[in-house]
Amino acid sequence: MRRHLIACEVFKDEFEAVAPPELIRIYLPQGLHRTPGKMPAAIQEVLDGIDPQVDIIILGYGLCSNGVVGLKSQTASLVIPRAHDCIALLLGSRQRYEEEVAACPGTYYITTGWARYGTTSLTAYKNEYLPKYGEEDARYIAGELLKHYTRVALINHGAGDMKIGRAHAREFAETFGMTYVEIPGSLDYLRRLVQGPWDDDFVLVERGGSLSPTPFMMLHTIALP
Repeated sequence: MRRHLIACEVFKDEFEAVAPPELIRIYLPQGLHRTPGKMPAAIQEVLDGIDPQVDIIILGYGLCSNGVVGLKSQTASLVIPRAHDCIALLLGSRQRYEEEVAACPGTYYITTGWARYGTTSLTAYKNEYLPKYGEEDARYIAGELLKHYTRVALINHGAGDMKIGRAHAREFAETFGMTYVEIPGSLDYLRRLVQGPWDDDFVLVERGGSLSPTPFMMLHTIALP
């Protein structure tokens, strides 16, 4: 069966490490996460343009604040991880994510993908807040957004240039006075997503069906800071 991947760009290094060569891949900007209301239309536009000969479309997203709800394909089945937050995909499982949150809920997670392709609070502070508001106000805005976080954790799963991710995470911690840690990640969840088999860790939507939030509601909801 022909498969096609649509994924957030922050996963590019990870998917390039685990995806079979024949898998067609499209990566969309991480900035869509910052405006979840625009996500469905942006992803749906790509879905509508996929070759009708494709049998399965794999979505490299979590539920993302309902940013994927309503997506559908008239010509292919959809597969998406059954996860609220994409951090679970980078740690290898929902269980591992829940364990990390329970151990230290005030953690800001970073990967090389976020440093290279995405926007973190550090890049927003340097590229948006400082030029627009100046040092004092930029510090205040960033401080308010990060007031519940106490540490920065770099997820090291071996994909991509870890030096870039490490430098970004260390600068983040130093800039905002947080603890820096490095925790092991895993590509297992993403590997299963692109290669199968698809069990209860995934949501499958038959062609013509619409992606509903219901399968995700059955998951344990983690209270984030």
